[in-house]
Amino acid sequence: MIAPDTTFVFPGQGSQRPGMGRELTRCGVEARDLIVRAERLTGVAVGELMTRADERTLADPEAAQLTIFVWSSVLAAELAAAGCRPVAVAGHSLGEYTALVAAGCLSWEDALAIVARRGRAMADAARRQPGAMAAIAGLSEDQVTELCRQFSADGGVVVMANLNAPRQVVVSGTTDEVCGVVDAAQAAGALRVKRLPVGGAYHSPLMSAAERDLAPLLAEADLRAPRIPFVSSMTGGVVQDIEKYRKLLGGQITRPVRWTDTVASLARTDTRTFVEVGPGRVLTGLGRNMIRTARHLAGCEALGPLAVSQS
Repeated sequence: MIAPDTTFVFPGQGSQRPGMGRELTRCGVEARDLIVRAERLTGVAVGELMTRADERTLADPEAAQLTIFVWSSVLAAELAAAGCRPVAVAGHSLGEYTALVAAGCLSWEDALAIVARRGRAMADAARRQPGAMAAIAGLSEDQVTELCRQFSADGGVVVMANLNAPRQVVVSGTTDEVCGVVDAAQAAGALRVKRLPVGGAYHSPLMSAAERDLAPLLAEADLRAPRIPFVSSMTGGVVQDIEKYRKLLGGQITRPVRWTDTVASLARTDTRTFVEVGPGRVLTGLGRNMIRTARHLAGCEALGPLAVSQS
């Protein structure tokens, strides 16, 4: 059964995959009604995207972010209906908004509107200013930071975008500079270097236009103090002052994701079970590597232990 000290972690863009909506048939009608509500409020065929769209269609930021947010929302609602309520929450990049809902900081409807605008804004920014991203494993944060410094010159830019785990990071920026860091990282002895199949330089200065587009919506959002510990992946710390946090949230799209620090903060809450409330297994894999003594469940896997606990 799922332990009473369970933490929910919500994934971001990149966890989408074709056919992922079919997994949600394990959830009840009331939870799945969120798909219908999302379609009515956004005008986007979210259910169709989650069940029939191909990989290329889902890679578009608007499609990816809406489908992941709604998928995660459905599973969170099903877990809540089964009596599983988290003692702490956090979200990776886009997942920050799902975590805000779970922590009671933001209504689901407001979060949906922000996520829809966020996806469109990031897609527009990527079209206007294309870029690239790459994952690097086996080098220290300091080593990668130095490589980014070396290749950020002559109008180009490359920065640390995701600090996902010790010695596992993602860089983001203009294509030539990212390619330069990729080559240099391989030469420096990185264990693994991989260009990511994305169309934009997310969590880099190239997304500044998207931040400006989203700013009015965030300024008006009805943010409330969290009801349970909410760890922000922008800082890796527990959110205490919600208005101070609002100012930080305005810069989220260009700030790095500090997931290593986030998991460390969650570990200090004495969490023994982590549930990745989303369609992928990325955060589950990272968590297993960083906190080996905890139990880690991905997606609808969590419904199996719940069923056992209620039988």
